[in-house]
Amino acid sequence: NPEPQDAEAPPEAQQEPAAPACVMSFNVNDPSGVTGLAGDVATIAAMGAHPLPVLTSIVMRDTAEVFDHHPIDEEAVIEQARTILEDVTVAGFKVGFLGTADTVSAVAEILSDYAETPLVAYMPDLSWLDEDQQLPYLEAYRELILPATEVLVGNHKTLTDFLLPEWDNERPASPRELAVAAAEHGTRFVLVTGVMLPAAK
Repeated sequence: NPEPQDAEAPPEAQQEPAAPACVMSFNVNDPSGVTGLAGDVATIAAMGAHPLPVLTSIVMRDTAEVFDHHPIDEEAVIEQARTILEDVTVAGFKVGFLGTADTVSAVAEILSDYAETPLVAYMPDLSWLDEDQQLPYLEAYRELILPATEVLVGNHKTLTDFLLPEWDNERPASPRELAVAAAEHGTRFVLVTGVMLPAAK
């Protein structure tokens, strides 16, 4: 009897390629396509992983600024995430803008069930939000998201305002000082973007 055609193939050639890691992103829909879920899907896919996008809010913006947002009900956010998490194993989570303090709480509850799964959290500029929305959102984020965060990412000014709101030194806070402030809330690492370099002498 003739040997099967693949009998002499090396063992690695007979194995199916490993399935890509799956990363769940909780974020907004940004119609500019620059940030939010559109940016997350492109980035996760470019890294060779499979994105699992969960919609948290819809922002109204052009290419220059955000004007408003329409949050998704937190129960709908939970249902989106729980349904796919019952079916797919995730290798990591990404959290962007969650819309409301209630949604922050809802997402944090989901994350707590996967405490061993790494979380990357991105803090966007929220200066466009009304203060009565912004303050409870940031407080919930500090209390519920930061303790679960492996890596916190954000612009230097945004992270300074968020982590060191009482900072009044003429000298800008250093990335190390921001990392120390984040660590006090349980975050392990901080990636600071947009750092102003000292002028060359």
